[in-house]
Amino acid sequence: MALLNVPLNQIDEARLQALIAAGAAESRTIDYKRESYGNGHSDLSEWLADVSSFANTSGGDLLLGVDAANGIPVAITPLTMPMDPEILRLEQSARGGLQPRVSNITFHQIPIAYGGNVLMVRVPRSFSAPHRIIRQGSNRFWARSAAGKYEPDVNELRVLFNAGPQLADRIRNFRLDRVTKIAAGEAPVHLMDRGIVTLHVVPLSAFDVTWASVPLRQVMQNYNSFLPFGSRSWTGSRITFEGMLQTSNADQQAAQHRAYLQLYRNGIIETLDSTVTARTSGTPIISVLDDKLIYEVMRNLSDLAGIGIEPPYAVFVSLIDVKNAKIHLVRNARDPSWYDNLSRPLDRDQYHFDEVIFETAPSNSTECADVLRPILDQLANAGGAPASPVFDARGAFIPLDR
Repeated sequence: MALLNVPLNQIDEARLQALIAAGAAESRTIDYKRESYGNGHSDLSEWLADVSSFANTSGGDLLLGVDAANGIPVAITPLTMPMDPEILRLEQSARGGLQPRVSNITFHQIPIAYGGNVLMVRVPRSFSAPHRIIRQGSNRFWARSAAGKYEPDVNELRVLFNAGPQLADRIRNFRLDRVTKIAAGEAPVHLMDRGIVTLHVVPLSAFDVTWASVPLRQVMQNYNSFLPFGSRSWTGSRITFEGMLQTSNADQQAAQHRAYLQLYRNGIIETLDSTVTARTSGTPIISVLDDKLIYEVMRNLSDLAGIGIEPPYAVFVSLIDVKNAKIHLVRNARDPSWYDNLSRPLDRDQYHFDEVIFETAPSNSTECADVLRPILDQLANAGGAPASPVFDARGAFIPLDR
């Protein structure tokens, strides 16, 4: 009975009591500690070993304030110290004591009815592994099995060092395979033919064999999530062999669809709009795509986080069937130069922009735009402009309402 695939906001005292009642033993993905870690060298080394062992393997949860006997939880022993300073202390120790730094360690306070808190520390599987302890001259690596943490041998370390590049290749190959199929007319539905923008969001956990399938029943019950590119309301969806497909047209058997979103069982999102170009005096025009991408990425990352699919996420954008289209280099239609400020015609049928990695789900459009900037600038470069119009001369994002 693990917690790793349960969203943090759903983990409360009742969930902890259920772990105790079930006798959920310590495992590859969960560990119990009666108390928090002290300030001594051995205590902080233990903290760093626990964090790195989870990060180097499959990720996992540390529950500080749960007593265990022989690895079996027996009682809640709440922590009574102020939580904010304790979290800051542990964060700082992890930041300075591990190399490379483990991103996205999450702390979750669980209030206990009779006083105090259990502090839950969620350590994601790292895709920059292996991490080593560097505190006070240490140089040790840790991994994790069902029996707890251990120091891997040379062969296991070699596997850890090779896993990152292999994963990156698998993700990139998936994206290229899908874009090739879409360009060949092999999308899940028939599309319109006014230029296509594709967005792929790939959680780095998607190719982890330990990852459970997305909760499709929960997804189908929430009409406000996982909407097709450019859609603002629920239309038509169905379960497919791959996962869940939602289309912009409520009639999924329609002759053409403007957009769709395919949510794969492993958490990957593929969504597109097949009307990215509009024609003005016979010229295909791509307008305000930067803002659309920022919006779509924000809501898709939020939707994934909402069903417990944690970052990091790789984001890919491609343009298909856009040769000779022009890009608006002015963002605001109220700008007097809107109709005149167009790029040179695009000289390729397809553009595949470099991926970006989101280590957290952005909380606002500025955060999202800053991470997406390499893609947005490449889009402008394709049209002959030096940078995206959504950034000012100093490189700061310009929100739409300014």
